[in-house]
Amino acid sequence: MTNGTSAENFCAAVEAVLDDRFRETLAEAERQGVFPREVLARLGAAGVFADKWAGGYRFQLAKLVGLHTALGAACSGGVGVGVSLHDSALAVLYRFAGSDHLRSLRADATAGTAVLCIGVSEETGGSDLQAVRTTAVRDGNGYVLTGAKAFVSLSNVADFALVLARCVENGDDHRPGNLGLFALPLTSASVGKPYDKLGANSLDTAPIEFDTWLPDEALLGRPGTGLAAITWGLTHERLSIAAQISGACGRVLGLTVARMMRREQFGKPLFGHQALRLRVAELQARVDMLRLALQGVATTEQIDVRTAAGLKVTAARLGQEVVGECLHIFGGAGYLTAETPLAGWWQDMRLSRIGSGTDEVLWELVAAGMKPDFNEYEALFGQADHRRG
Repeated sequence: MTNGTSAENFCAAVEAVLDDRFRETLAEAERQGVFPREVLARLGAAGVFADKWAGGYRFQLAKLVGLHTALGAACSGGVGVGVSLHDSALAVLYRFAGSDHLRSLRADATAGTAVLCIGVSEETGGSDLQAVRTTAVRDGNGYVLTGAKAFVSLSNVADFALVLARCVENGDDHRPGNLGLFALPLTSASVGKPYDKLGANSLDTAPIEFDTWLPDEALLGRPGTGLAAITWGLTHERLSIAAQISGACGRVLGLTVARMMRREQFGKPLFGHQALRLRVAELQARVDMLRLALQGVATTEQIDVRTAAGLKVTAARLGQEVVGECLHIFGGAGYLTAETPLAGWWQDMRLSRIGSGTDEVLWELVAAGMKPDFNEYEALFGQADHRRG
């Protein structure tokens, strides 16, 4: 496979899709509270997914960053996260699809004619993916998949969900880590009523239940590899979210600085007040550092679990602070949803610290990758430690 067009041409193609019609679609999606399949269809028809994945799972990270930064600048958290979920499910299919059935599904999803979602979280497990109670019991040339997933975004518009389940063979359901990942057609599941949420109205999220037989060709890898497969997808999603936050923060800060230069208080523009000007300058500097960090990651050749986790949680905390401070600077108008979109953007941003792994889960991933320097420690402090016993 080739790597498709250059990252610059790819980003130009993305921008061409994110036109006035796209913005109108976003506004309507927010009003209706339903994710617009049209967005994925347009991205697919324009060849965005095909170009991004032209190199297979060894794609150009610069294209991931470019696509999701542009989506973030649109400031529709629901649509942005919805696209990242579909794209992250594609990441799993590009790396782990081993059957003609899964490769066909991958082709349809790349074209935007099939919509994918991810079902891993359960009421009892939350972010603890090892604790899933959904089972896949061996039955002939397939599995009986039985269980429920509590929070499945896009489930009422998607065609397939990638579902994590504990594989049971020969009646043995006690093997630790024997997880599998299945492509479940949502026509074989019961999709519940979408939840009422704090924000991200266009990211309709609902529970699903299922008790159905799936052939072996629906399994992404052998039993025991399911957690690795979904981790690959979640790592992709975490980088995508960090890029979206970067794009959103850039837009929000630009609007806030314009507001500060236009609005006067105490005889001069808000930007003339040092306390406000320096507060926004600090936020701008930190957003610039996030953007540069993403550009640095984009020059590497592979996604790193620890780096993606660290970037996502750092970006999410920064994003919430940026939008909250900018809302504050807009004053009463920022709090009024009919006056400015700041309140809605703040509500959307709050999801980033929960979805795709909470802060605490991601910090644990970062901590797990830290390496002690025992040699240097011993040279500097070893004798003192020994004297203290």
